[in-house]
Amino acid sequence: MHADVRGVQMIKKWINSRIEERTSWDGAVLIAVGLVILIAGPFAKLAAYGAIAYGAWTIWKKED
Repeated sequence: MHADVRGVQMIKKWINSRIEERTSWDGAVLIAVGLVILIAGPFAKLAAYGAIAYGAWTIWKKED
C-alpha cells in the first residue's frame, strides 16, 4: 500500500515539474495541433471541394 502512495506522489511530482517547463508546453501544443489536423483533415477536404464548386458556380452564373 505504501508503495502505491509513493508511486502516485512520484508521478505527481514528475507531472508538476514538466508543467513548469516551457518545452513541455511546446510539446503539448504540437500534439494538440497534430490531433486537430488529423481530425479536421477530412472535413477540410470537403470544404475545399465546396469552395471549388461554389467558385465555379459564381463564374458560370450571370450577374443580375
